[in-house]
Amino acid sequence: MRPAPLLPVLTTAALLASWEALSGTGTLPPGIPPVSAVAAWLWANIGTADLWAAVAQTLAHWALALVVGVTVGALVGATMASVPVVHELLLGIVEFFRPIPVVVYLPLMLLLFGARPVVVVVLAAVAALWPMLLQTLHGVRDVDPVTTDTARVFGLTTPQRLVWVTAPNMLPYFFTGLRIASTVTLLVAIAIELIGAVPGLGNTLATYAGNGLYDATYGVIVIAGLLGVGLNAVFERLERRALRWHPTHRTQYS
Repeated sequence: MRPAPLLPVLTTAALLASWEALSGTGTLPPGIPPVSAVAAWLWANIGTADLWAAVAQTLAHWALALVVGVTVGALVGATMASVPVVHELLLGIVEFFRPIPVVVYLPLMLLLFGARPVVVVVLAAVAALWPMLLQTLHGVRDVDPVTTDTARVFGLTTPQRLVWVTAPNMLPYFFTGLRIASTVTLLVAIAIELIGAVPGLGNTLATYAGNGLYDATYGVIVIAGLLGVGLNAVFERLERRALRWHPTHRTQYS
């Protein structure tokens, strides 16, 4: 069943109205400006070159880190799922490093490279690697052995079984991992920019907050949120188009 399109809009409007009302009555702390002030700042600054330069820097960090993290994660996950020896060798390493927040590595990275974009890209790529690795691992291992054996009996070669059996089964997992990795990569990129003083939306946010420009601070937060929503919508649309043959996508919007 198609979700009601007005419900998210009404919910968002109610939250913004509550925010404005609470701010106007002085219920919220002085550091939280009213929605109208944030909107006024966005209207006045949305076309400035410095703001768009920060957005472009963050998107560049996000894109490069996502490509690296997704590629490495998918390759390692597929290899672990296909080769039992590799799975046994890497499982302990994966389980050890996966829960560690990437921000833990930030002091070492800053010491080695300084406040440079490579720090953001490497740490965001590490964050993107884990969901991609796990989703690919589960997707490849979820292939029905009977289907694989049947394909082998009918004479399909290993590359043909990979294309016609493994890939279709793994793709839903792949796109789920891709959407998760995209969101995580953006969050980590902005966080590392903020903490490590690397040029981008995070550093812009830290500069405004440090100078007490709260309208601008929340304006940048809104931009970051809209950026995340937009990127997720792009990947959801890509997933629907790529998997329009899959039962979940054939019936989801019927």
